[in-house]
Amino acid sequence: MEIQELQGHIRELASLPETRSPVVSCYLRVEGGRLRHRRTFMNRVEELRRSFAGEAAELFEEALEPIERFLSGELHRGSKGVAVFSRAGRQPFFLALQFYVPLPTWIAADTLPNIYHLVELKDTYWRFVVLVCSQDTARIVSVNLGAVTLDLLRERPELRQRVGREWTKEHFRKHRTTRIQQFVGDSVKALSEVMTAGSYDHLILAGDPKMTAMVRRALPSHVAARLSGVIRKPGRTGAQDVVAESIASFVEAENRESQATAEELQRKLRTGGLAVAGTRSSFFALKRGQVETLVMDAEYSPRPGWVCRGCRVERTAEQWPKKCPACGSNSLEDLNIREAMLRLAEQRGCQVELVRDSATLRRLGGVGCLLRFRPGRGGKTRQQDRTRPERGWRGTARIPAPV
Repeated sequence: MEIQELQGHIRELASLPETRSPVVSCYLRVEGGRLRHRRTFMNRVEELRRSFAGEAAELFEEALEPIERFLSGELHRGSKGVAVFSRAGRQPFFLALQFYVPLPTWIAADTLPNIYHLVELKDTYWRFVVLVCSQDTARIVSVNLGAVTLDLLRERPELRQRVGREWTKEHFRKHRTTRIQQFVGDSVKALSEVMTAGSYDHLILAGDPKMTAMVRRALPSHVAARLSGVIRKPGRTGAQDVVAESIASFVEAENRESQATAEELQRKLRTGGLAVAGTRSSFFALKRGQVETLVMDAEYSPRPGWVCRGCRVERTAEQWPKKCPACGSNSLEDLNIREAMLRLAEQRGCQVELVRDSATLRRLGGVGCLLRFRPGRGGKTRQQDRTRPERGWRGTARIPAPV
């Protein structure tokens, strides 16, 4: 699955109209075409089943049926994680997604889908390019959400053995060095074209240490700025051998970027820049459409807010009022603040940075926002769109990924 497709699914889920029918959200780890933790899944389903009664119980059971059919016969052997969303009733909905990277085993039922783990997947694994190089070959591999979607192989032309006839050994060594440099230059040119055409923001080099060093020196500045890591392996290195290691390297680089975003949030707060922090300020900045980037601690778990069933007013207040201050209704429900923030961010096309192990962000209340503009002012800045479509692939070989 390409990142653009996942982004579309997340926005579809974030914009799904709410009904009284429960939406069952399942995140499951799979292995070899089977659930890895089936007992955990079944136990959680039983817990949810006991929480419903009457018509809601019937709708819950109806929503489970297509999930069970999907898990029984449609899992791909290469998948490591699946996300399934199902709703019955007058506005039925079903969506099943499979990935080459693992997901936690987590199931919930609510009036709206739970999208946190999909947003986390998008933020963590994203998309990047790996250049795997040896003395004789250069392989350009693109990885989208853990799946290889592009694999281009370039081989260095053979050198003719002329030592002892036309050439001296010194002449042959100089010629060989020149040919290797030319090979590196051609490989870097092809890499630059792929990264530009696909709008890739991250690069990882892998393979022979001498060759990766030569490639690194030959990278143009705009490509070198995107280098996220180097994996040194002696001799010839197959693309599949380094994909898993490159994913781990990319995740580390992504976490460093997230940490830097949290530091930028703190700096802007200290200098009076375009930023807010804390649950209440962040929530209302999202409601007003001010947010460029939502910055959230991976462990952020605020107390529920409330939403009025009558007028749909939402608040982050920890203590519920006796009635809705907007319409006077006393029919109030729990509001999952974290999910509400993520839905607003996805609906408005904001970037989302999930940050792990950030003492800075925890001191700020676990969540904050980098803003486009201040309240009451115009001049919105242009949104950065990390999911613009890829274009201009040439000579690609796509490896099928789960849909």
